[in-house]
Amino acid sequence: MTKNNLIKNIVLILLYAIFTLIIILHHEIWEDEAQAWLVVRDLNLSGIFFHVRTEGHPLLWYILLTPFAKLHLPVLSMQIINWFFITLGAGLFLFKAPFNTLCKISVLSSSAFLYWYSAFARSYCLIPLLIFAIAIFYKKQKEHPYIYVILLTLLAHTHVVMLGFCAALTLIFMIKVLKDKKRKDYIIPIVVAILGLLACAGYVYGSQNENLIVKQNMPVFSWHKVIDVYENTVFNVYGYANKFFISVFSIFLLFTACVLFFKSKKLLFIFLTNTIFIFSIFIFVWNSLPQRAYLILIIPVFCLWIVYNEIKSQKLKIVLNILMSITFLISLPNAWDMIKQDYKYPFSDGKNAAEFIKKNIPPDAFIVSNYPITTTPISAYLPKEKWKFFYTGYNDFYTYTIWTKNILPQNTPVPLIDLLQKHKEVYVLMSYENFYTDIEPIYSSNPNSMVFTERYKIYKFPVVIYK
Repeated sequence: MTKNNLIKNIVLILLYAIFTLIIILHHEIWEDEAQAWLVVRDLNLSGIFFHVRTEGHPLLWYILLTPFAKLHLPVLSMQIINWFFITLGAGLFLFKAPFNTLCKISVLSSSAFLYWYSAFARSYCLIPLLIFAIAIFYKKQKEHPYIYVILLTLLAHTHVVMLGFCAALTLIFMIKVLKDKKRKDYIIPIVVAILGLLACAGYVYGSQNENLIVKQNMPVFSWHKVIDVYENTVFNVYGYANKFFISVFSIFLLFTACVLFFKSKKLLFIFLTNTIFIFSIFIFVWNSLPQRAYLILIIPVFCLWIVYNEIKSQKLKIVLNILMSITFLISLPNAWDMIKQDYKYPFSDGKNAAEFIKKNIPPDAFIVSNYPITTTPISAYLPKEKWKFFYTGYNDFYTYTIWTKNILPQNTPVPLIDLLQKHKEVYVLMSYENFYTDIEPIYSSNPNSMVFTERYKIYKFPVVIYK
């Protein structure tokens, strides 16, 4: 790398880091982010291990958060950790990817890197970093087998959607090293890779029947649903799913498949395995959130990265860079709209509601909620062991969502009469639903909060008049 390129990349990564840091400092976490923080903050190590099984996620993200949560640091520390890893991944891409500068800027200017992976503190921030690190070591896997399989194992334990990709890479690695005369030297790395995959799959899939919400909402397969899932994936990437965006998305995938067909059948196998596996997850298990949807595009970037220097035609390289740039850059308007809204309005009103509770409600007050899933952001901004909420579905106090216990429909009324017989004062925390239209709440969320299920109302019974 020339000195000019080095300076240019340093400036670009600094701009990226500063811009995304500003975004996260104005982003209020919502339920999916809060859940992980509360689990590691409020459970001991064995409790974390047994609970996370029911989340449907591997443990890696929770392990990374645990030291910071146990030190009683504010939840902002989780957001900073997220920002650090996604910035590291962006830097790796800028400094090591073989694509031209415009293409790299376009990828990092997509809604994935500017917003969804940077603003939302979840395990997805680890995925680009590990994928790009694997791309660097892909052709050196026989020279550095332990580093390679450790990266594969870590990636597998970020999120279940990466299991297909990691399984395909592991299989290709096994085939390569078994043909080597020194294949005995690779036995331990192969065993590590296989055990890492099996441990992740067994941990996540072995407990899928314990999550009552998942059992209640198991998807039913149909070919019509396959089309809906594809369109929904495009929508989650771009914010739109019209013919133009579906065409660009599809052309990029087909272009990648064609290039790999002529340049590397192994990478074509990896690309197809990942694509089919992730779409299967969308169809049969989870919906296609933006962070998951973008993984359909990031794996082609990984594959094209590896074969890029083997492409002799400069015209084909130009087409590749242009097509990749367009595919990612056209999501920028949607990213900018989301960033402006998140900057102007609360993403979730959990932080504001928590501040009101700390100032106006005693720490030992009896607060009952109507739905535990959507109140976790409030708990994440409250100190540990104070202001726990009671939920009648659990018949217990809670901070995080307990998936193995009964969660009543969100429109189920709070049994207020029974509770008032046991407690002189009852605070009712409502999320989304509103059962008390004739009573003035003591707190009401900003109606512009972006997550409508996390717009709260708090009532005090017996009824008091607040001036």
